[in-house]
Amino acid sequence: MVDNLDAIFSPQSLAVVGASKTPGKVGHDIFVNILKGGYRGTLYPVNPKARSVSSVTAYPTISDISGSVDLAMVILPPRPALTAVKEAIDKGIKGVVIVSAGFREVGGEGLEIENTIVGLCREAGVRVVGPNCLGVINPLANVRLNASFSARMPKPGNISFISQSGALCTAVLDFAADRDFGFSKFISIGNKADIDEPDLLRYFHQDEDTEVIMLYLEELRRGPEFIEAVKEITSGDIRPTPVLVIKSGRTAAGAQAAASHTGALAGTEGVYDAIFQQSGIIRVDSIDELFDFATAFAYKNESALGKFRCKVPAGNRVAIVTNAGGPGIVATDMTVTSGLQLAKLQEETIEVLASHLPETANLQNPVDVIGDAPMDRYENALAAVIRDEGVDGALVILTPQSMTDVLGTAEAIVRIARRSPKPILCCFMGIIDVSSGVRYLQEHGVPVFKFPENAAKTFGTLYQYSRWLNRQRMAQFDLHHNSSRACRIVQDWLDAGKTHIGELEGIEHGHQSS
Repeated sequence: MVDNLDAIFSPQSLAVVGASKTPGKVGHDIFVNILKGGYRGTLYPVNPKARSVSSVTAYPTISDISGSVDLAMVILPPRPALTAVKEAIDKGIKGVVIVSAGFREVGGEGLEIENTIVGLCREAGVRVVGPNCLGVINPLANVRLNASFSARMPKPGNISFISQSGALCTAVLDFAADRDFGFSKFISIGNKADIDEPDLLRYFHQDEDTEVIMLYLEELRRGPEFIEAVKEITSGDIRPTPVLVIKSGRTAAGAQAAASHTGALAGTEGVYDAIFQQSGIIRVDSIDELFDFATAFAYKNESALGKFRCKVPAGNRVAIVTNAGGPGIVATDMTVTSGLQLAKLQEETIEVLASHLPETANLQNPVDVIGDAPMDRYENALAAVIRDEGVDGALVILTPQSMTDVLGTAEAIVRIARRSPKPILCCFMGIIDVSSGVRYLQEHGVPVFKFPENAAKTFGTLYQYSRWLNRQRMAQFDLHHNSSRACRIVQDWLDAGKTHIGELEGIEHGHQSS
């Protein structure tokens, strides 16, 4: 039912059930956000006590709408929400997003109503997002849907984001705006009563507008399906797509908080690490790191003819070009700790560097072009090292001296990056003085970071993904097991008054029972 998700992300018509005339209420703000976002479809507010909402004619129920409706946004408490969903099904709705809380996460009647809603929708072939979620955002020009309680519509991009937390999404959107970060799709799944991670991962993998998938995860309910879906996505022959995951609830306290947040069940972190490693997922430790890595993976290789859209290094040999020794040393240390190594420059590369750099420059890697380096010195040095056959990628560091041409250097880096199939990552250190160059690099898709350690760690992640793509693939084998025999073994031990069995004892006992 992956195709049914089009009604969620690209509805031709949308009804907001529970639209409110009162500013500050979720039902009001979501409706206004859809209007302000410039939604390309037809929008209907549903409120039995209002003639209009934000100057748009309101309807008492969804059944009273004369036209067809693809998607219903339900912003009502559990009992009224159940009634609204029944009416939506009768109307022929294709998708439902339940923003309201008070369902699974509180247990009791809320859980029962959630299960009833899902049962009714599955019987009718209707997909459900939520409950207890932020909503759905599609900023692409042909849709422009901000069906959420986030006032910020992100810029269009090639990254899709899945989050179990709605409130986290608003912070992520604000952070993305600061970093000039664009999205293809953006969704909060809350309690994930129906639509969950495997559904969305498969949908995004088929989505031509999605090149990278970001995921905030609290728990998995369909582990095997998740592994199968992600393996297809990260290593398939058609459009392998990087999947970046930040997993919360690592500690006992965090797991308990997740349970009260979305009804999530705790899981052993070792199991999650194994799942991620087995399926080719890249696990990140922070929101900041999530954006760092996604920035690099989202960059499209405009010059290479390979089937992968992002630039990944063929190996782990990195060349560093810097105008300051200290940051170069920091980058060197972080490069090594990130599983990379400093490339050994060939003699002809050193000769080219010597012809363009002053005598005081360091011609070995890291290449120090000296603090007074103009734009052409950076350009010549970067062009020389990126052509070196012993270099798999480059890290360019700039600190703003009074004579530094920040924008000109950024333009030179973009020119070289467009010609080379090798990844080039930048670190423009500072905020105000480097802002023009940072903005230019961001606008042209070249990954840029504030600190050299962020850039080096990101490069290490690109190499990690490259190794996953090029790994040796062993033939799969079928695992056969005898459940009845296993039950007999366990029962024999229970009858003997024992509550646990070691590996060696289990093997021995299994042979005896055969």
